[in-house]
Amino acid sequence: MSSEEASKIQEKFDRVGYLTEDQFWEPIKDEYVARLAALTPEDVFPSPNPGPSNPDGSVNFECHCVGHLVASPCGWEFREAISCQKAATTDEDDGRCAEQLMRFMDCAIRTQCFKKNKDSEDKEDQKDE
Repeated sequence: MSSEEASKIQEKFDRVGYLTEDQFWEPIKDEYVARLAALTPEDVFPSPNPGPSNPDGSVNFECHCVGHLVASPCGWEFREAISCQKAATTDEDDGRCAEQLMRFMDCAIRTQCFKKNKDSEDKEDQKDE
């Protein structure tokens, strides 16, 4: 391998740079980096996660409180069940989602998607001893 080929390969790798403390505290000279440094959290994250419900009342499947369920092997069944439940508007609608909820629970039991992994069971066993 020639030195030219080696330097091209080296360009693909991350590099570590070292600064003195004085260099670290110097004003930012690059215009683009200075603009990024001046951004507020609101500028970076303009729309905070609204929680389990979106502003329009629909289910926010990106919420951390349900994200793990959506990503589970039973994610489709979960979305169907929770969407049905969310669409219920009166007390009389309460039982209309039983079929979707049972499909979700059947999937959860069949796939054991909520079963603890062996590592966490072993750690709990060690605590009990």
